[in-house]
Amino acid sequence: MADITNSRSLTDFQRNARSFIEGINYTKTPMLLTVNGKVEAVLVDPRTFQDMEVSLQRERFLAAIREGEKAIQDGQFRDAEDVYVDLKAKYDLQS
Repeated sequence: MADITNSRSLTDFQRNARSFIEGINYTKTPMLLTVNGKVEAVLVDPRTFQDMEVSLQRERFLAAIREGEKAIQDGQFRDAEDVYVDLKAKYDLQS
């Protein structure tokens, strides 16, 4: 979670963007940008952002696996051959 003490107004950021970006890249600490005292954006260094994206993708993948496992346990599945037959008919495919 971003530290509320590391917040800056958008105006302040615009005036000092280079030094703030250098600080974010060095400390790896997110910066909150405010407009009229309300947080409107969060800046993070590229590596942190990439790590967050990878983590989110992993969590979505694991959730999909859990959902599939539950569907199988609940008997919500079809034989592959039946699926192939339906796909061939739907898309007018030849064997």
